[in-house]
Formats: sequence, structure tokens, C-alpha cells
Amino acid sequence: MFKTRRRTAIAITTLATAVSTLALAIPAEAVVPATPIWPTAGRVPIGCNDSVPISGVASAWLYTFTDAGSPTISTPRISAGASPVTIVPPAGTALTLSAQIDERCSGTQVALLYYARNRVIQNAVVLANTTSDAFSSRWAISLGTLQPDNAVGAWTAPSAFTLRRYDTFTLDQDFKISTTPSSTSASATNITGPWALTKSYVLRAMTLSNSLSGTKVAKGKTVKATAVLKMATNAGYVADASDKVVVQTKVGSGKWVSNATLTTTASGVVTYSFVLSTTTSVRFVHAQVLSGKFTSSIISAVKTVTKA
Repeated sequence: MFKTRRRTAIAITTLATAVSTLALAIPAEAVVPATPIWPTAGRVPIGCNDSVPISGVASAWLYTFTDAGSPTISTPRISAGASPVTIVPPAGTALTLSAQIDERCSGTQVALLYYARNRVIQNAVVLANTTSDAFSSRWAISLGTLQPDNAVGAWTAPSAFTLRRYDTFTLDQDFKISTTPSSTSASATNITGPWALTKSYVLRAMTLSNSLSGTKVAKGKTVKATAVLKMATNAGYVADASDKVVVQTKVGSGKWVSNATLTTTASGVVTYSFVLSTTTSVRFVHAQVLSGKFTSSIISAVKTVTKA
């Protein structure tokens, strides 16, 4: 983890004044479970700079802990679910920016992430804790419903701005909170790390048709298979020109064999002709493309031709 303590200009707000400004940036929709000041059952903090217990009555000593750390981030993701690959139809898909955030001493108070699409910074948003666990949990925020033309690409979270909960806090001999901390930390830290290279992919939904010139053909005659590849745009599904489609055939109950890689025309069309010898099944396959038009994988319906 690489850290630099500096004031940072953020697209949605200026964070020169740490906690108060960050709190105001939290979106109204970021409703989260209540996070207790400290777990009521007690918790042994991890990674703190703890002091020698304050001795008094033997059964009533206290621990005072100092937290000089900052929250760490891992597995950032921009997606519609658990998968790092999201497929978007013309109507759009709701995307969420999320990340695992850990701060095992006093916990995390604020986490703000920048997010980028195809290496272009889009914005910076304050995430909300999705659980009541301030020490290790998934934080997230909705980016809204985005249509293909505004969503497809490789997404990353190149940088973050985080804030621990407390600088100092006191626990009793059972590691339960002794007194409510008088204030929260104001030691905000701008961070980045290897996780900034983690990519999430948003791809266009695709359609791929399959039709044959006949389903019963005499042995030795030519059969023509035709496919049309279309991709999702904001306006609907349109022809996907100059893309690759593999044609596969299967004789009888045998295995699928790739026969050729074809390039679609301006109308998204590919054709393949073969001479029938026995019952043959045909399908077309388009592999996902993680660059350029960012199109998802799809396999056409299977069509079968038999001897007349």
C-alpha cells in the first residue's frame, strides 16, 4: 500500500477539511445498518498502538489504544453483482461500485473512491458500509442504471480517500467500550495500491441468429448456414460489423468442431456452406471482447440438417 498525506481536489467536492466535508458528500440513498461505537460483546482491537493497562482496582483496569493506521482497500468492483463481468442490454443495468475495506484497530469512518472507465476518471463518490461491521466489510454505492453506450468498458478504482474512526479510545478489562470517544479522527489519507489495477468489465449484450438453407437435404448437396450478429446500444440492438464469429459443426452425436472464423459484414451477417454427408448440426459462437466495442460472448441456437 502506498500512502501520501495531502489535500486532494475531488470532482464532486473539495476534501480539504476532512471529516465534516466528507460527511456532507454522503449521498442520500446511502442508507446503511447502524454501526455501534464498539461491539457490545467486546472486541480485542488488532494493529493498534496500545498502552500499558491503567491499573486501579484489580477487576476494573482500562486499556487506552492509539490508532495511527488508515483503512486498506482490496477487490474494488464496478458491476451488477459478484462477477467482475457485467452484460448490459439496451435498457441498461444498475451498476454498483464496491470494495472490501479493512481497518481492524478502530474501524473505518469514511471511504471515498475515484472510479475510471477506460482510463478516464469519471467521478469520486463516498461509499457506504453495507454491514454494521466497521472493521472488515464490503462498502458500496449505486452508480445508477447505465445504458450500453454510457457503460461498456474496463472500469477501475485508481485511488481512494479513507478515514479511520478514532485516534484514541479506551476499553475496559473485557475489551468493551469504557467511555464514548470524545471525537472521531480527522486524519484522512489519500491511498492507492495494486488494487488500482483490478479491472471490472461492462460488456454489450449480444444476439446471434442461426438459419439453414434447408433442414432436409440430399446427401452430397450444399447446405448454407447464415448468422446475424447484433450488439446492444442505447437505441436497441444493431448490426455488429467487422466482428469475429466461429462456425462449429457436429456430425451425428459427435463433438463440436470449429470449422472457420468468419468476419461479419456491415449488416452483421456471416455465411458458411458445407456439403452434407450425414446428419449435421450447426451453431455459431462469438467470444467476448474485452476492448474496442466490449461485446459479450454468445452462442447461437443449434440447427440440424438431415439427409432427405
